[in-house]
Amino acid sequence: MATTAPTLSARGVESSALTPRTVAAYAATAAPTAMLGLPFSVYLPPYIAEGGVIAVALVGLLFSLTTIWDGVVDPLIGTMVDRFRPGMGAHRRWMLIAMVPLLGLLAFIVTAGNLLPFAALFIVLVLFYSSFSLYEVAQLSWGAALVRAPADSAMLYGMRDWASKIALLVAFAAPAAAQFFVPGLSLQGRIMAYAGVMLVVAPVALYAIRHIPRRAVVAEPGIGWRHELRASLSFPPLMLLCGVQFLNSFAFGSLTALFVFFAAWVLDLDDRSALLLFASFIGGALASPGWAWLARRFGKPPMMMAMGLLIGSLLVATLAQQPEGFGQAAIFSLLLGTGFVGLLFIYSMLADLIPHDARRCGRNRSAFLFAILNLMAKFGVAAAIGVSYLALDFIGFDPANGAAAARQLHLLFVLQPTLSWLVMVGLLLLLHRRMARLPARL
Repeated sequence: MATTAPTLSARGVESSALTPRTVAAYAATAAPTAMLGLPFSVYLPPYIAEGGVIAVALVGLLFSLTTIWDGVVDPLIGTMVDRFRPGMGAHRRWMLIAMVPLLGLLAFIVTAGNLLPFAALFIVLVLFYSSFSLYEVAQLSWGAALVRAPADSAMLYGMRDWASKIALLVAFAAPAAAQFFVPGLSLQGRIMAYAGVMLVVAPVALYAIRHIPRRAVVAEPGIGWRHELRASLSFPPLMLLCGVQFLNSFAFGSLTALFVFFAAWVLDLDDRSALLLFASFIGGALASPGWAWLARRFGKPPMMMAMGLLIGSLLVATLAQQPEGFGQAAIFSLLLGTGFVGLLFIYSMLADLIPHDARRCGRNRSAFLFAILNLMAKFGVAAAIGVSYLALDFIGFDPANGAAAARQLHLLFVLQPTLSWLVMVGLLLLLHRRMARLPARL
């Protein structure tokens, strides 16, 4: 069985509580994947399309195929992390193994990715995102092995979320700063400035990895995919948490898919949309520590319900009084961003469920379960993009002249994520009751 139980050789380390140094080091290791997530997906497709080697229509197909691959490979990577490389420091080894190709492929993509044909670039992106997933899944499951109480998981994943928001701010700021200091800078120049931040982020993460206490992973044969599926489906809190992850990702994906159109045709701030998006991440960075404290004090499901209701209320309020001018729009974006901390609650709730899941199925599946959550997030975002664009077509929205359907666009921007968060609140109520019935953490 893959477990993170204490061993005699690690008794001194295992008995120690989470220290500020451990929390800070663990949070710092999240920066590379945070930076290479959303910002990279924003800049990379236009950069590839601009190269002219791959037709614009095929660029969308390319990234859809890589997303599908990423979704398939995540559970496989989770199983691999759980079952192989046993002993002390297994999480650390997987992260270091992933970091080497991740950095090398990143450098290759930003310097020559726009010159590659479809098949070659697909292979490069498959390797890149597989390395990304390996690093992230190993890092998330290491966090679950570090915590010993629900308050610990709230603090650890709360600070991880905060560090991720800081990395996002830096990632979005780098291209803007480069464009400001070098007028007329090409898209490739901007994406290279963005990727150049990894020259700072990666060494910091590598240094931080050395200062996280190691945890043992004792790998034993798995229980088979049929039993894995049965064990998961028969554990209601886990299924409810997967639903929460999907709905939260669907709501967030809806906002990001429609935000540029909303800024252009509802707020009339097309030339400031990047700054408004940047403001939302500032709000998230400022709010993350506060949400982590509230989660420790009042519990994670109630605080995630409050998060969903807060964002939904802000969105609905714009139907009565929409922001006017850049100042009000920036304040609205900043306030909206304070609620973009769902993963803080979701990852820490999974960390609390992992010991109970291990007791039920006889083995620790932490990496596999975090991979499943990542899969739900990717499916949620993909579904949001597909539904959003179908809805835009249904309301007759024309991206070149959206003024005629601006009101319908505004309603879609507000109602689609809000309804998703309302359903999520219902699932969280059920999850909260289920978690309250579980025995004390093992």
